Amino acid sequence: MDQELTLHQVAAILQVETSTVRFWEKEFAEFLHVKAKKGQHKRFSQNNLETLNQIKELLYTDLYTVKGAKRRLEMDRMLTGALGIENNFKTTVFFMFSAIMQELQNYREESRKLADQVRELRSQKTKIEEQLSEEKNKGFFDFLKTKMQV
Repeated sequence: MDQELTLHQVAAILQVETSTVRFWEKEFAEFLHVKAKKGQHKRFSQNNLETLNQIKELLYTDLYTVKGAKRRLEMDRMLTGALGIENNFKTTVFFMFSAIMQELQNYREESRKLADQVRELRSQKTKIEEQLSEEKNKGFFDFLKTKMQV
């Protein structure tokens, strides 16, 4: 059974003022479905706490605006709904994707280095071919000179 928390408990856990939790509750109402029985104080579920913690992280750590945080939460909700995946799995997929992108960047850099080496080798080959051609022509001219002197 999920333990339901009071506003003060949630504020203490998140280390924010109760007024901040109330503000987030109003601003992000579409993401928080806080239970309140008639004549009783609101109670926050574990899911509410996780969402509020995510909101805190987006606003305080990632420095999102309220509007930006709402878009991010909406995007996460759509992704979760569309793919039917849990948040931990989304995080895992995100990190895997990041790792793949880093690998691709590393391979791209290695490919550039190899392309530069190929260009340098082609340049050296062209120079060597020109030198051989000059030597060949020089040898032919030397042969003609010796024939002319005779």
